[in-house]
Amino acid sequence: MNRLRSLVLAVALLCATVVSAQVLSLDSCRALALRNNKELKMSALKQEAAYWQHKSVRTNYLPKISAVGTYQRTSKEMSLLNKEQKQAISNMGTTLSGAVGQGMQQGMAAFHQQLANLPSSPEFQALLQNPEFQAVMAENPHLVSLLANPTLLQQMAAPFLSQASTAFNGMLTSMAQMVNGAGQSIVDAFRTDTRNMTGAAVLLTQPLYMGGKIRAYDRITRLAQDAAEHQHTMEEQDLLVSVDEAYWRIVALQSKKNLAQSFCETVKKLDGDVDKLIAEGMATKADGLSVKVKVNEAEVAMIQVDNGLALSRMALAQLCGLPLDASFTLEDEQGELTAEGAANMAVSLQPNADKPYAVETALTHRAELKALDIAAQVKREEVKVARSEYMPNLALTAGYLVSNPSVFNGFEKKFNGMWSAGVVLKVPILTWGDRIYKVRQAKAEAAMAETRLDEVREKISLQVNQNQQKMQEAQQRLSTALRSQEQANENLRIAQLGLREGVIPVSNVLQAQTAWLAAHSTLVDAAIDVRLADLYLLRALGTLSY
Repeated sequence: MNRLRSLVLAVALLCATVVSAQVLSLDSCRALALRNNKELKMSALKQEAAYWQHKSVRTNYLPKISAVGTYQRTSKEMSLLNKEQKQAISNMGTTLSGAVGQGMQQGMAAFHQQLANLPSSPEFQALLQNPEFQAVMAENPHLVSLLANPTLLQQMAAPFLSQASTAFNGMLTSMAQMVNGAGQSIVDAFRTDTRNMTGAAVLLTQPLYMGGKIRAYDRITRLAQDAAEHQHTMEEQDLLVSVDEAYWRIVALQSKKNLAQSFCETVKKLDGDVDKLIAEGMATKADGLSVKVKVNEAEVAMIQVDNGLALSRMALAQLCGLPLDASFTLEDEQGELTAEGAANMAVSLQPNADKPYAVETALTHRAELKALDIAAQVKREEVKVARSEYMPNLALTAGYLVSNPSVFNGFEKKFNGMWSAGVVLKVPILTWGDRIYKVRQAKAEAAMAETRLDEVREKISLQVNQNQQKMQEAQQRLSTALRSQEQANENLRIAQLGLREGVIPVSNVLQAQTAWLAAHSTLVDAAIDVRLADLYLLRALGTLSY
């Protein structure tokens, strides 16, 4: 439908372009305005924006995939061990060897002391009383002197103890170095080195249940798209009304210009006739001056009509998107508006004034009502959006995370990652009545939209009835103007004939000419008013279209 309409507009515009230098019809002016008007183009762009907004909202039904990357340089690295722990673990071998060495020294000192106390010890005395030991000592007399001399025992044990201490200290040193190395490796293993951190993630989110919010926004944007279409229709109709008003204003001014020219010629002819009558003594100089004043008034009226006509042409050119100095002639301004043409116009437009069920037609076709009805539906959907705040939200999540350093195999200075999948559930518990207030606000706004819709229905019904009455009134004024024109024509004819016969003064002729001009001008206004009344009635009915 839109393509067909665009094609019709293009063909009409082409025809209008071909004849623009000669004659423009009302349909041609409408086509030019619909094609070139800036406000209408912005309205079409709003309609397109609403379409893409609806498309955008519908993507909320689908899963969203996003990628995130990050790099961070920090002045310090995170540490799992404090300084005391690092020191203790690194010197663990030294600490252990020191403790063992100290124990060995204490053992050797105790051994020396035991050797010194050996002869006087109860154990040694008991050993001496043992018959078997006595037999051994009898066979080895030097053993008795040795055991009786502790200093000699210490001197004999000293070389062996020194060698044992040296070997044991060497073993402890090696063990300390080995354990210190192991402790340092543990400290190094716990080092994070997080001063340079790099990470990346690919995330997938699929809404499962959002409390009906996504579906409500889908309907809201679809309704907004329909509202933009109806708004475009309203602006089209307003533009057509403006074009028709400018068109018929030019036609009216052109007709009045023709009347002014005819009146000026008639008055000038009368001026010449009066000059002849003055020369013959059949008229006074006062009569001649009165006629000359009328000639000047007619010339001033011509200037005013020309100025008004020029401004009206500029206004129509601006509406049609033409240059302000464009030269064109309107189809309906070429001929003179006759009484027969005005009568035919009144008859042709009569059905619109008496159209039955006009209010029902308006309530069905008016784009304003459709737009307001859509606005009320949008408010009802917003109530659902507010109620969705009561509902839990459930979404499926999945993704892959990679980082450097990674912690999946200790702290490693390389990229490593993992998959993840799960669900996220959000349940509102306490909002201090915020959701209730939002629902009540949405309900109040929905009620306001319904009330506004009812109010506009009433106003449109009143507007239709008013425009029907105005249409009937305009037709009655046209009928009266037709009769007045006939009477003015006959009055002027009789006055001119009486002037030639010398039985009617010049002042009566001037009055008859003024009455003739007023009657014809009233006829022009009445005929144009009928046209405009029909235009306004069609606009009120919502049936005005190109």
